[in-house]
Amino acid sequence: MMPQQFATEGLQEMMPEERLDRLERITKLMVKAGLRARQQMRLKNEERFGKLVEAQTRLIDPQTHTDQRLDALIDIIQKGRNGKSSS
Repeated sequence: MMPQQFATEGLQEMMPEERLDRLERITKLMVKAGLRARQQMRLKNEERFGKLVEAQTRLIDPQTHTDQRLDALIDIIQKGRNGKSSS
């Protein structure tokens, strides 16, 4: 016999109240599994978000330094020196 046949035969022998109780238990298990999966996903996302924040924080100082150097280069070009001596 196939597993589906076993399951079908078992359901046919159950009383309607037993079938309803069984469906309720299965539904509760599915809801619990869904909630558990959501919680795990939330924790994983919080961890990823934390890593992203750390990475962005580490980039603040180097970005500030790059901005300062770029500002200095722009000033040189605007003054017309373009890296040449003023003699």
